[in-house]
Amino acid sequence: MKKTFAILLAVVLLVLPALAETHDFSPYDHSVGWAGGSRYMVYDFPDICLYLPADWDGLFTDVQTDKGISFYQTASYEKFAEKDLPGGGFLFELCASEGLEFKDLPRFEYLGYSDNAKLHFYLVLPTDYPAYPEEDIMAEYNHMAEEIQPVVVEMARISRNMDYYTEGVESTDMGKS
Repeated sequence: MKKTFAILLAVVLLVLPALAETHDFSPYDHSVGWAGGSRYMVYDFPDICLYLPADWDGLFTDVQTDKGISFYQTASYEKFAEKDLPGGGFLFELCASEGLEFKDLPRFEYLGYSDNAKLHFYLVLPTDYPAYPEEDIMAEYNHMAEEIQPVVVEMARISRNMDYYTEGVESTDMGKS
């Protein structure tokens, strides 16, 4: 009995460190806090911080996948889900890649490059109008969509040391001519 216990203990002690090392790290693991005197919600990822306007609090839903983290206007998201139409109210998705293959996307906004993670961060933007067709829901969605460029994009910070790399990549149109 003691020999069996010793063998099992040895196996556990050998396997546990290996299991701990296989924890999948995701560049999308995050915490949420407040900044700017509670004017901004901050999504703090290992290599990037996204600032969302405080008036979005309670108005959006985030969905994390292995590919990124998507942000939706909750009112549209829920209305479309009631009709079994997923993905309504799409505002943007935060993504990262080692290469520049995202440059082929129809709409994106480049946020920068993280020396720490060796990743390019960018937002995938909607290519159609994803708001639920009710006047108040559309007005709320429009207000949120208008704040993506001046708040989310312009306040994004790479690598916590506030270095902000954007050279060499141009974003696709955000309503600019």
